[in-house]
Amino acid sequence: MSNNRWSSKFSFIITTSAFAIGLGNVWRFPYVAGEGGGAAFLLVYLVLILLVGIPILTIEIALGRMSKTTVLLGFGKLGKKPFWNSIGWLGAIACILIMGFYIMIMAWIGIYLWECLSGEISKLPISSISGHFDQVASNLSVVIAVTFAIMIAVFFVIRQGLKSGLERYAKGMMFGLVVLILGLSIWAATLDGALEGYRWLLSPDFSKINFKVIMSAMGQLFFSVGVGMAVTFVFGSYTNTKDNLVSSTIWIVLADTFFAFLSGLMLFPAIFSFNLSPDSGPNLIFVTMATVFHKLEYGWAVGAVFFLLLFLAGFSSLISAVQGLKDSFKDRYKLSNNAALLSVIGSILLVSIAAVFSYTDDPLLIFGKTVFEILDYTTSTILLPLGGLLTVLFAGHIIGYKKLRGHLLEGTKTLKLHSFWKVVLLWILPLSLIIILLNGLLNT
Repeated sequence: MSNNRWSSKFSFIITTSAFAIGLGNVWRFPYVAGEGGGAAFLLVYLVLILLVGIPILTIEIALGRMSKTTVLLGFGKLGKKPFWNSIGWLGAIACILIMGFYIMIMAWIGIYLWECLSGEISKLPISSISGHFDQVASNLSVVIAVTFAIMIAVFFVIRQGLKSGLERYAKGMMFGLVVLILGLSIWAATLDGALEGYRWLLSPDFSKINFKVIMSAMGQLFFSVGVGMAVTFVFGSYTNTKDNLVSSTIWIVLADTFFAFLSGLMLFPAIFSFNLSPDSGPNLIFVTMATVFHKLEYGWAVGAVFFLLLFLAGFSSLISAVQGLKDSFKDRYKLSNNAALLSVIGSILLVSIAAVFSYTDDPLLIFGKTVFEILDYTTSTILLPLGGLLTVLFAGHIIGYKKLRGHLLEGTKTLKLHSFWKVVLLWILPLSLIIILLNGLLNT
């Protein structure tokens, strides 16, 4: 049983928000929204946040608080059988695999940040910007070195403890993220042609809303909010039983959605101002935005601020994930803090190094896919939706709606949970997750 407790409800909200607000918001949301038609995608995403995002995150956090322990022991304790801990293991494994390729992307961002500050990006011919990303990703020694440097920084943050380490750094980075993203959004508004970007993002074309867009928005929701990755369960175990979890979760999801929306307000006006494509996929920030910065007079400075924003967003999620995994390993195997921390960092680094080798001239292919592609597919298509589905079924049928509702009402006199929540728990969430899982498997 972990002895960690949040110093305040505000710390819980800010730190959990820092976990949710990662590359999923600033990197993934804009390009997925771009592929989904802009405003049409955004509208679907906002509806799903209300129907699915808030309830499922509340459930996972509540299960953590009910168990009063971390994810590799909590499900077994609640279900009174060790077998149920397999759900926690599913989340922990998904988190390690995701952080493995997540830190590789952070290394790319760190390299681009340095190249903006040093002026290297500005020296490139504009025709070379697309190919430059391939050069950065395939420079294995540099990428691995940056990856190790990032994990060393993570080690020194987490070993300071929950309050002096994660809480303190998360609050500082959240403040920095707010300042940076607001500043860049204001900058984007000053560009010629920005209005077209706003129109594309904010004026929905309802004819573009189809099953594919709905599934894409649902997948983005789970990736962004971080459900099924073990971390929010652990963070729930740190909370006070007197706290109103539903209101806390609403604030967390609103913060996450607000940052995703601001990312769109920051990126799409700039993209449309330079007549670039908003649906350029995962390379949006490394190729499309690098092209934007190249065309600006002081593009190196704006680019440096942009990549610093991305790096801080990624780092806040990374340290949160490592904290949750470290405490889970510590409780499960009775390890010291350092031993648990090193085991988590070592596991993530092993996965990361394997992912980095996906970008050699002759990468290892498994069933025609690189290691990175397999990691991305396995986590986003199988592990996250399956983990979310099992968590929801566990909450609805092993814990039961009545007991879960009673726990959520504990410690608050103002909260009301209407019968709609029961419908969401027993029907809407399971069916949504089954559809996501089947859609991903059938469309592979």
